[in-house]
Amino acid sequence: MASPFFILTVLAAVLWDSSYALIVGTVLAGSWLKGTPELPGQRRGSAIGRFQATCLAVLVLCHLVRPWLVASSMSGSTQFGQALALVPTVLSATRQGGLWYANSLALAALVAAQFLIKPRAASLALWIAIAALGVLAATRAASSHASEEGDFSFAEISQFLHLLATSVWAGGILVSAFLVVPHWPSAESASLWNYAHRLSQTVTWALAILILSGIYVAWRDLHGTVSSLWTHPWGKILLAKGSLVALAALLGSLTRFRCVRCPPTSERAAAMGRLLRSEAVVMATILCLSGVLANTDPGR
Repeated sequence: MASPFFILTVLAAVLWDSSYALIVGTVLAGSWLKGTPELPGQRRGSAIGRFQATCLAVLVLCHLVRPWLVASSMSGSTQFGQALALVPTVLSATRQGGLWYANSLALAALVAAQFLIKPRAASLALWIAIAALGVLAATRAASSHASEEGDFSFAEISQFLHLLATSVWAGGILVSAFLVVPHWPSAESASLWNYAHRLSQTVTWALAILILSGIYVAWRDLHGTVSSLWTHPWGKILLAKGSLVALAALLGSLTRFRCVRCPPTSERAAAMGRLLRSEAVVMATILCLSGVLANTDPGR
């Protein structure tokens, strides 16, 4: 039976991964919608902005809790007070502490871009947000199993690309499926299909990077022992995640070849919406499994 501390650690990881992916998705959606007169409009644009701010608040909350979780993990203590007393040591004398400070700067830049710079200079805010999101992904990779080979190793770079590709795919699909496509005024609008083309192209590239980096990361963590896929909990979780990735890729292919690449009609728009929502549910499950996977020992 999983301990309460493990459940809390996994929950924090899932919330962080999901919030990060959704922020990436809102940034992408905002870029694809730029110059589109029909959508989002003032109301829809405000809704996306509020959603992005909510995800950012969750990201900050997970960031503030992380030093306590790291202290508990390093000390083996699940007592709140004991772990809290070790937080200053973790922040000042460990590698995780240095990464936490880098995360703090990136989150501060992201908050500034969202609330201070964006109302005055949207383009500048976008580039600051992209840079901050890149730093957050890099520090996340540096905190993973890949960090065992040292800073800026091939394993760590592969994990960084894997995290970014997953966030682009999951975030783009989730935001598009629930915040953008269902609210388009006209199902046969050329701008809707232009948006769908951009989404499909971006997700295709993200999927290619995700698969290539994922294969290497999995092979490294398995240490070349394929039998661990069905004999160890980490391997079983990885198999489940891989199966869901294949399902999501299938749904994305149906969206691309049966809807996006065909002449726009109301029926195809409705089918595209259903496929996107189905893919979004699968991607949300993948994000949850990723949180469990990141906090499970590969057992090499």
